[in-house]
Amino acid sequence: MARQLGYTQEEVDALEEKGRRETFAPEVRLALEYAELMTRDAHRVSDEFFARLKAHYTDAQILELTSVVGLTNYWNRFTTALRIDLSGTDEPYDDPTGTGRKSQ
Repeated sequence: MARQLGYTQEEVDALEEKGRRETFAPEVRLALEYAELMTRDAHRVSDEFFARLKAHYTDAQILELTSVVGLTNYWNRFTTALRIDLSGTDEPYDDPTGTGRKSQ
């Protein structure tokens, strides 16, 4: 989807490494940080961080960003718990047990 929105493969690859995100605009880096905070522990989104968001985004944009991150987290948990593979490949689903065997 990122590629369809005009991001390069290098930018998509940079998403995995915080140190490589300097290629993104400051407001995009902030949105990525927000997504990580929400995903890891939403309680860590402080008033100070929220003020930083408001410096770059409108209330409606923050609501949309929060909705997208929240729904993505929901679907990731939902599909993981049900062992639903959405990759579109024939690769086996991630092994949740760490044994190297595919779950049945």
